[in-house]
Amino acid sequence: MSRGERFAQFNAAARSFFEADVGPVNPSVSCGVEACDEAAVYRVPWHSVGGDITYCGYHLARYRELHPDLFERVQEAVDEDLSALATRGARFLTFDEVPEQLYGEAFVAIALLATGHALYEEADPDEIVEYRTVDRRLQKRSSTEAARERAGEFLQDVEQRLGVHEWSDDALAALYGGETA
Repeated sequence: MSRGERFAQFNAAARSFFEADVGPVNPSVSCGVEACDEAAVYRVPWHSVGGDITYCGYHLARYRELHPDLFERVQEAVDEDLSALATRGARFLTFDEVPEQLYGEAFVAIALLATGHALYEEADPDEIVEYRTVDRRLQKRSSTEAARERAGEFLQDVEQRLGVHEWSDDALAALYGGETA
């Protein structure tokens, strides 16, 4: 079966569907990160799929931090000052910014959540393990306790419910038997 001319036309049409729709969005649109409940402010190219995604100010700031070349290319292509829209507030952008220990080594950092808060685990727990989330100012945002034997289930629930940008190597090893790609 010969595809002839129709195949070439189809390919040309398909390419146009993959062009990013970059620009400001309606404030009622939610952020493209599933666990985030912030209103989106801007749509940017999503490098891994060649499409686009709508981000709130925090996730746009994280995008700028993780993909500076793409951010600069978008900045040059639009009239708006994207830096004014990319704000992080009191949230961490990357796990590298999170202090390894908290409260005089009483807690150890195990994850950066999709909300930009760091998740800490009690360093030397008894039967109950305490988990705390803190913001960039190291102010406690929440605290939860879990039985030691249920700690893995609790962390998997956190990952599914809240979303995790990045786990510490020790947390990955405990949850999945090693680092994941």
